Amino acid sequence: MHSASPAPRRAARPTFWKRLWAGRRAYLFLLPTFVLLGYFAYYPAYIAFTRAFTDWDGFNPPTFTGLENFRRALTDPAMGQASANVGLWIVLGLLLAVIPPLVVAELIFHLRGPRRQYAYRTLFVVPIVVPSLVLLLLWTTFYRTDGVLNQLLGSVGLGAWQRSWLADQDTALYALIFLGFPYVDAFYLLLLYAGLQSIPKDVLEAAKLDGAVGPRRVWTIDLPLLRPQLFLIAVLSVIGNAQYFLSPLVITSGGPGYATTVPALLMYNTAVKFGEYGYALSIAALLFVVIVLLTVVAQRVARAQGD
Repeated sequence: MHSASPAPRRAARPTFWKRLWAGRRAYLFLLPTFVLLGYFAYYPAYIAFTRAFTDWDGFNPPTFTGLENFRRALTDPAMGQASANVGLWIVLGLLLAVIPPLVVAELIFHLRGPRRQYAYRTLFVVPIVVPSLVLLLLWTTFYRTDGVLNQLLGSVGLGAWQRSWLADQDTALYALIFLGFPYVDAFYLLLLYAGLQSIPKDVLEAAKLDGAVGPRRVWTIDLPLLRPQLFLIAVLSVIGNAQYFLSPLVITSGGPGYATTVPALLMYNTAVKFGEYGYALSIAALLFVVIVLLTVVAQRVARAQGD
């Protein structure tokens, strides 16, 4: 009677240091990249977080102050106004990032003939080559008291609505948010158009046979299948608008008062104009935490929708 032979023993997995030594030549080639990445990306972030707990003017050695900068930021009325402004900007900016590009992508996708689709797609993408600063200056003239907007309102009998849009505290923030409206972001447009092109033809034909055409097809077929693209646009829009401060800086300098001030602009002014780098870095740290939280919430919502 033969006894059962023992099972072969699995080879022991090499340790981390043995695997590192085995791939030393590859890691040696990657070392300059890691060094530059750490110095130019992670080291500044480390400095920003550590100096956020100090009183620092950007030149002299910092003095540790604990949580004082964060307490000041959370009780600063200017920071409160800036937070409310950026909250409104994020919500309206999200709508502008999704709705106009989606409508235009649907219209182009349903054009007959690839040449027409290519021509209209190019027409909406070409403005990318225009520097954003030039567009901002052009729209500044649009909002002036004698600008195109007031002239249009006067020509249709709405002269009572005429005003200095960028100097009025009630309209300045909305004027900046809707600057360029009807706004179609070329990158978001191409992203959604590519998503529409990736929908299988048999799905579209089956939907057509079931009577799902027009808005019903968009609601029942296109939007569910465009969910990955819409989620990516939502995340990019939230992150971009939370950090954005170019148009308030160039056009209104955050005014009138704090009507168009956002946290990123407040951080910039605090550091560059007033030399309070420690306090400015605490605002940057808070902004980073808020952006991470918003991204996590967006991911959870998208995952729940996917389930």
